[in-house]
Amino acid sequence: MTLLKRDKVNFNILITDDDDDCRYGLNDIFEPEGYTTYLASCGREALEIAKHELLHLLIMDVHMPDFSGFETFEFIKEEKKIQIPCIFVTADTSKDLKLVAIEANAYTLLSKPINKEIIKYAVEQSLEKYY
Repeated sequence: MTLLKRDKVNFNILITDDDDDCRYGLNDIFEPEGYTTYLASCGREALEIAKHELLHLLIMDVHMPDFSGFETFEFIKEEKKIQIPCIFVTADTSKDLKLVAIEANAYTLLSKPINKEIIKYAVEQSLEKYY
């Protein structure tokens, strides 16, 4: 599968996950592709980064110890005063959670363990749609 040809250097991705392996694994997918990545281990860290950085996309774990991914997404949208695409990742793929993601206006919800090709495709598609 050929992915879209875009100038990835101009896109900043915030990766938020309390699982170190998942967070750094996602970073290892996107940083070598030319994206600028910011890493946060919890919602509070994500909010601090969002206050100071221009962000084009969020990849957010749903279940975190301080704020849920959904709460963090709402806080960041309020802080930035813009629509920003968010890809949620979770091991919980229940129907109820999928409905919450739709209501939160998420770009998509992907299940863990994360498939590298699927998340790369979702990132490129979301950036194409929003930018």
